[in-house]
Amino acid sequence: MRLRIPSFLFPATLRGRLLLLGGVLQLLLIVLLTLNTVRLWRDSARHTMQVRVQEVSRLFGAALSGPMSSNDYARAGDLLDRLRAPEGIDYLVLLDAQERVITARSWDVAQQLPAVTELQAGPLPPVAHAEVRIEQGGLLLGRLRFGLSLQEQQSGLERLLLQNLLLLLGGSLLLLLLLATLGLAFRRRLLHLIGEVESSASKRFEALPEIHGDDEVARLSRRVVAMGRSIREQIDVLVQSERKFHSIADYTPSVELWLNPEGKLVWVNTMVQRLTGYSVNACMLLGDFPLSLALPEERARLADTLHKGLAEHSEIRDFEFRAVRRDGSYFWASVDWMPIYDADEHYQGLRLSLRDNTELKDDRLSLRKAVIELRQIQSLGQSYLQRAESERSRLTALLSAMRFGVLFVDNDNRVLFHNPAFSMLWGVSATAVLAGRPIGQVLQQAENRPAIGDIIGHYLEDHALGEERVDFGELTMNDGRVITQQCYQVLDAQGAANGKMWLYEDVTQQRQLAERMINLAERDALTGLYNRHRFQQELERMVSEADRRDGTMALVFFDLDEFKYVNDTFGHGVGDDLLKSIGREIGSQVRRHEVLSRLGGDEFAILVPDCNEFEVSKLAERIVANISQLQFAVDGHVLKPSSSVGVALFPQHANTAAELVAHADSAMYQAKAAGKSTWRLYRAEADQSKSALSRLSWKDRIQEALENEGFELYFQGIYDARTRELEHLEALVRMKDPANPGNMIMPGHFIPAAEKTGKIIELDRWVIRRTIQLLAEKPHAPSIAVNVSGRSFDEPGMPDFIAGMLREYQVDPRRLLVELTETAAVSDLRDAQRFIDALRDTGCVVCLDDFGNGFASFAYLKQLKADVLKIDGFFIKDLPSDRDSQVFVRGMVGMAHDMGKTTIAEFVEDETILNMLVEIGVDLVQGYYLDRPMADHPGLRAPQEHRS
Repeated sequence: MRLRIPSFLFPATLRGRLLLLGGVLQLLLIVLLTLNTVRLWRDSARHTMQVRVQEVSRLFGAALSGPMSSNDYARAGDLLDRLRAPEGIDYLVLLDAQERVITARSWDVAQQLPAVTELQAGPLPPVAHAEVRIEQGGLLLGRLRFGLSLQEQQSGLERLLLQNLLLLLGGSLLLLLLLATLGLAFRRRLLHLIGEVESSASKRFEALPEIHGDDEVARLSRRVVAMGRSIREQIDVLVQSERKFHSIADYTPSVELWLNPEGKLVWVNTMVQRLTGYSVNACMLLGDFPLSLALPEERARLADTLHKGLAEHSEIRDFEFRAVRRDGSYFWASVDWMPIYDADEHYQGLRLSLRDNTELKDDRLSLRKAVIELRQIQSLGQSYLQRAESERSRLTALLSAMRFGVLFVDNDNRVLFHNPAFSMLWGVSATAVLAGRPIGQVLQQAENRPAIGDIIGHYLEDHALGEERVDFGELTMNDGRVITQQCYQVLDAQGAANGKMWLYEDVTQQRQLAERMINLAERDALTGLYNRHRFQQELERMVSEADRRDGTMALVFFDLDEFKYVNDTFGHGVGDDLLKSIGREIGSQVRRHEVLSRLGGDEFAILVPDCNEFEVSKLAERIVANISQLQFAVDGHVLKPSSSVGVALFPQHANTAAELVAHADSAMYQAKAAGKSTWRLYRAEADQSKSALSRLSWKDRIQEALENEGFELYFQGIYDARTRELEHLEALVRMKDPANPGNMIMPGHFIPAAEKTGKIIELDRWVIRRTIQLLAEKPHAPSIAVNVSGRSFDEPGMPDFIAGMLREYQVDPRRLLVELTETAAVSDLRDAQRFIDALRDTGCVVCLDDFGNGFASFAYLKQLKADVLKIDGFFIKDLPSDRDSQVFVRGMVGMAHDMGKTTIAEFVEDETILNMLVEIGVDLVQGYYLDRPMADHPGLRAPQEHRS
């Protein structure tokens, strides 16, 4: 039973609904205003009461403090009588400090006093109970409890509510009356409009009058007229659509049917007569069409499949069955069906498409054969595709692992691919999608851009589009890094342009290292003074200027007396510190226009322009005096170095720069011959006697040692930096001292003389022969490295000599390492390159010694195809405390490893240096920390000797 709503609760007319809505709104407004008025009045009354309680409390406290302090309780009672009447106080109770009642007004003292009223929230009580403390000088004298009546406020609230309610009710009645009047007029006009619309609708909206005016009803009428015209147009469209539908449905290549959910034929197009011979009406009368078309043996299969489709709302494609036409001829029928729904998604049955499939049956065998062939082709194509995907994956992994930034763009300069290195170099987010974006837009929005204005124009220059490869030089990025950029044209199989590949490389470290190497090219890394290269340039310049202006200049040569003793006794570290002190001391004696250089070892030179013999002699005296006064403390020992100084003047003593150097060097040896710690001006007669005699003496001693087994080999181990296992040995030559049997002369004393007299080549051959003999005698021994001097580069037969010795003693060439001094190799690059190539042909391992000492190490490393690089000990000695040395060593090791070369670090004198070298990545190490040179090195002993 449906619930019937009374008409007065929900009126049927619009006017009644408007009046009801207005009344409800008015009632709601009255309730809200009343509640708000009560809330505001209570808040105001509460505030007023709080203020009044505070004022009365202060009044009572002030009035009663006097009588209470003097215990005049009678006077206090009189004051209570006077204070109660005008203030409308309900009761008064005065208590002493011990909470005993002294006197009371309008209160039964037998009753318990009520709690003090909290006036913070909630409704106001009829009486507000309060308490005031009576104090004097901070002393509690008593308490006064009193009550304030709120009856006057309550009566005021009631009068206010009554007045507001009457006003609101009157306004509401007037508003309802106004709404009723307006609703009546509005209803009349709406009824008139409804009548016109109903009349026009019966004529298919052909004559719907417009109502003029600007009120709501007029605007509504115009909207209704527009709607009527739209409906008229839609009706015409529907008529046309129906005609088109019939045209399309009747002239389709297949028979179209509609079966309702019960399987009854609802509609069929006229194509059915051409296919089956049955007319549309005949099909409708058959009752079971299209089942009646199927042959008896096919009908059950068709019926089951069709009923299943109707029940499950399923669709099917190309269901075939044997059918018979009205004239009795047979054909293969193919039917498709799918469920259809109305606009409300209600199931309406199936739509079927029936066609003659006889010709397709004839082509089935051909099609099946073609399908087999296509599957074979597809399988082959899938194989090619998988192979291409595999190649693509490997190529992507390779590009992602590269440290070079790679960017591919198409012919329109839109990004096709980029690897992670490109994103890192340009500051592009790794998650940013760049594919398809113009290259200019990508690079303009990159965080790390180069400091050039028109980056887009830079990348769209004409030559970047026409040449196969364009080197765009270097870019300095915002973060200070330097990158190189190259553009390669990408060609397809036909040779047509298919985009471009941009290649970027971060060369910041190489550029920084190159700049430091340039500085190293002119400065001695130990003392900071000019090196031999810069000295030679300044010498040539000063000699040229003096010759052009008919001026003078002087060359001052000096070295430290017995400096080899310091190195051999206290170590190279102490020797280096001494050289630094000498450089600082003499540097303070040199004027700005004079050039102080360290030529190598303990040799120094000063170029003095525009000077005379007196000025240079004073400078030489100062050098000798200052060095002799220098005291150098080492482990409790005080070293007092001395120096021998030689001076030569231009043009007084020489006509060329080379001659000036030779004569200054000769003058220095004249000073040494004079007892050392002195200086000498070049004298030609002294040079022709004592210097020549000294060199001749060393030449004879070297020759005698070569003929009488006066040399002996010492060996120092070279170890794996990480495992500290012995890798190979280095052979070091020593000369036996005939004057002191059992003592050895260090190479620093006889090697320079051997080089000057030409005996160095014979000495090199002796060392090589003795080493190869030892390798043949001890097949268990590790490989041995020998040093070859720069003079041997000029000896064409030296590589053949080495190869002949190896063949004669049947020694594997890989067991012999040949060390070449890098500075000597660079000074005669062509001979060195020829010499190294010849050595490599013999199968020997080639090592470049003192690597990094020359100013052009990295520049010539590619030409000098050495297998091993031995880093100069200068960079190793102070490695933990020298930041620049760390940078150089890292650069050398990184570059050597990139070129497939092994690195050796010499002068490893403590654990700290060794650990740092391991961290840097040095392969092999050598130094006093691991072992010292010795004639009977443990590495040469047979395994049984080790066990014994």
